[in-house]
Amino acid sequence: MHTPTKLALTALLLISSATCISSSKPPGKDAILLSNVQTLTLRAHRMTSARRISPIPQLSCAGPSKQICNLYQPEVMRCTNQGYDYDIEDVQWTCTADLPAEFKLGATDVICEGYRNANDKWVLKGSCGVEYRLLLTEAGEKRFGKKGSDSEWDWARSRSESGVQKIMAVLGDLIFFGFIAAVFILIFWPMLAQCFGWGESAR
Repeated sequence: MHTPTKLALTALLLISSATCISSSKPPGKDAILLSNVQTLTLRAHRMTSARRISPIPQLSCAGPSKQICNLYQPEVMRCTNQGYDYDIEDVQWTCTADLPAEFKLGATDVICEGYRNANDKWVLKGSCGVEYRLLLTEAGEKRFGKKGSDSEWDWARSRSESGVQKIMAVLGDLIFFGFIAAVFILIFWPMLAQCFGWGESAR
């Protein structure tokens, strides 16, 4: 094999090795790989750590309705690493919490902050939170009634009413300022015109 070819192959191997080493090195002291995390413990009324974006609650109820979310909030939730599907860093989590007999956990979604960007495999230590769905058991439906789609409709309706209230507030402001402008034009403008002689013909 010719010397230039050997040098080219050697350089390529060195570059590949350096790239591999750099990609396996944490980009910061608080950067971790989720594949190395076996369990997560999340607590109510606590916020996540943050670096690039704003912190979020460690526990956040995502439905199925606001009314159900307001009925109960677990104090502690533990999520266990169950391995991965296609990517070693695409960890599958199983989350559990101690709940009263009226409630059960639905789907859970572990969300962590990428260290350098949203797609970074390295995540910020302490940045993980869980969005969970809180469902009623049969005992819960007997105690609280069915609060599924009806509650979602009430929630959407309350949001719609809130939007209407904002529009009415803006219209109220416009009417108020329009009234002030009319008073100024009808009362103060003639007084100013008379005082400064505006509108008189020049001679």
